[in-house]
Amino acid sequence: MMNLSREEKQYLHRIIQDQMRRHEGFGVEDMYKLVYQATCGGEHLLRNKSAANKKLREEWKNTEKMPKGEPLLEIIDPRGEVMRVNLRVYKKIGGNLERLFTVFVRSAAEFKKDRERLAAYWEVLMAFAKRGEIPFDRGALEDLWIEMGMKGFPAVHHSERYVDANRPSYRVVLKRLWMASEKEESGV
Repeated sequence: MMNLSREEKQYLHRIIQDQMRRHEGFGVEDMYKLVYQATCGGEHLLRNKSAANKKLREEWKNTEKMPKGEPLLEIIDPRGEVMRVNLRVYKKIGGNLERLFTVFVRSAAEFKKDRERLAAYWEVLMAFAKRGEIPFDRGALEDLWIEMGMKGFPAVHHSERYVDANRPSYRVVLKRLWMASEKEESGV
């Protein structure tokens, strides 16, 4: 089993606490989705690049009113390498949809899946639950982990409660590619 630094564990805890505070209905499935995205990326959405582009354009066109306090960017990886770009905020500030799609595609292509880190994060989350540091039952985390393992650790959707409360609309990107595209766009 991979050993995580104390700092990485603490940052994972802060990320989970922030997600629970910001997103009503954040459940065990949503926690799995978060650590899956942090360690395996968002390439599952790009099996068909044309369909993925069409879906992004539809989401962009149909974005809803922005929830109070929704940030443009959410770091979801304790190493600070992976983030979500929230579409509602990006659209509101006049973001470039082509830029977002390009960075999303490049991120998916360059992302190095790390199932060992996924397992290490989940183990840490179960320890947090056991100590009462997060409001989830350790048994529920173990059950979900076993279920996901039997399925080959797939990408999953957000829980219905999460979707109903938050209407998530974002893309997962590598921070370094996002920052590089920002420099290119600004001509720096």
